[in-house]
Amino acid sequence: MKFNDIENKVKSKKDLIQFLAIMKQDNIDNQLEWESSNIVSFLDAMQRWAIDTDKLSEDAKWSEFAKIIYAGSRYE
Repeated sequence: MKFNDIENKVKSKKDLIQFLAIMKQDNIDNQLEWESSNIVSFLDAMQRWAIDTDKLSEDAKWSEFAKIIYAGSRYE
């Protein structure tokens, strides 16, 4: 799943759970592509991306939470 697909594919709790499974497998398969190699750096990247981005609305949706998780895996 690509970043731009998240909006259309993650719309419910079930979708979010599936997305989390995809992200976990992505970490296993593509660990070298992940900027965040441990939970602390992952959470820090999520927090910093959420602060810096204009891609999230004040009225968050399940897909927006998934965007934060995804961004934490790639955001520097």
